[in-house]
Amino acid sequence: MKFSDLNSRAKKEEAPEPRVREKKTAYFRASAGEPEKPAAVPLNPLDAPLMDFSAKPASAPELPPVAAPDPAPAGIPVKRFISRKDQQRQDEAAVRASARPFRELDAQAREIYSRNMALAKELIGQIDRGYVEKYESIMRQAEFNSQALSANPVLLSYTRYATADDYLYAHSANVAVISQAMGLVLGLERSAVNFLGFCAMAHDLGMIDHAKLAKHEGRLTDAEYSEIMLHSEAGAARIDRFLDMDARLKEQAKKTILQVHERIDAGGYPGRLTNEEIGFPAQIIGIADVYEAMSHPRSWRPAGHPHNVMKHLIDKEGHGFNSRVVKALIEVFSIYPPGSLVALSTGEIANVVQVNPGSLTRPVVSVLLDPDFSPALPRLVDLLEHPLTGIERIVEEEELLARNSKFAAKQELERWWVDW
Repeated sequence: MKFSDLNSRAKKEEAPEPRVREKKTAYFRASAGEPEKPAAVPLNPLDAPLMDFSAKPASAPELPPVAAPDPAPAGIPVKRFISRKDQQRQDEAAVRASARPFRELDAQAREIYSRNMALAKELIGQIDRGYVEKYESIMRQAEFNSQALSANPVLLSYTRYATADDYLYAHSANVAVISQAMGLVLGLERSAVNFLGFCAMAHDLGMIDHAKLAKHEGRLTDAEYSEIMLHSEAGAARIDRFLDMDARLKEQAKKTILQVHERIDAGGYPGRLTNEEIGFPAQIIGIADVYEAMSHPRSWRPAGHPHNVMKHLIDKEGHGFNSRVVKALIEVFSIYPPGSLVALSTGEIANVVQVNPGSLTRPVVSVLLDPDFSPALPRLVDLLEHPLTGIERIVEEEELLARNSKFAAKQELERWWVDW
């Protein structure tokens, strides 16, 4: 699959028909600062019991049969039958209208992401002090991630963050969230998705041994790269330090971590494995790891634009990664992932803040700049609700820096996670 083929198919998608809206939805009332009629649902503490999403609602009582209506009198037009497509659009609009306000989703997503970040820091900081008891706490958070990813699409937007003191903190947390999101769209069992989150959180523990090389400014020499390739085995070995983990699970985690950097065309390491020799969990974490690394800054290079990173990975399908994991990543992030700076057909500059499931090109964006790159009053725009507005192109960092250097500096500062 080539990105050009995917992009052409996306452009042929039928735009939703314009709809007359009598009132703003709660989603956009909140973003515009208007008072909301329903009271906000309070957030549950992270250690509170998790919601049971599997519970079925109580069945409605049976109603007596309704007699068929009399035929319409002559001369009165009969109501037109609604098509399946129109019904689907009405249903989707109703779902979006009943969705929780963005600010509520964002607050919950930030709280969940903060907990992931804290666990990543604790794990990386304690793993070499001897034995640790972190497996159970990471698995509990992984279960919470799974439930949140099913109900809160804003959580994925937090994976745009990086950490300045040690890139491994954000990298580990981000890869865990992205891998679990992929596991869910692939239809994996919930227990498998949660264990995938643990393996993703721990997949780069071996990089602790190569911290200086990881922070080295400039490209690595062949000798330095050969040395850093040893981190897969070192990371797998550290799994034995988890005291609260079953021996069988340890072996599964070690196998997965050892294979994260393998590629189906034998271009990876350490074993030069191919195709089915690489476990499916390792392939999921592998592509999540590459996407996260390429879309975030490192000491020797700036961050790549998320759209360009997706384009690169789509074009690499069949070489480094198989089609299932590539398509899962597309389903999670579309072709304009959160954090993508884009120019709209209105000329305004916006940042993608949320992916609309099932749509490749029509996410929720936050308008930040006018067409002349002057600051605009921030507002949310759901491109599915505005069919006459679309994404025209991406805005690279160089263009932003040239047109509005002050705003570019602000954007650069905002990419770094700060614990408030």
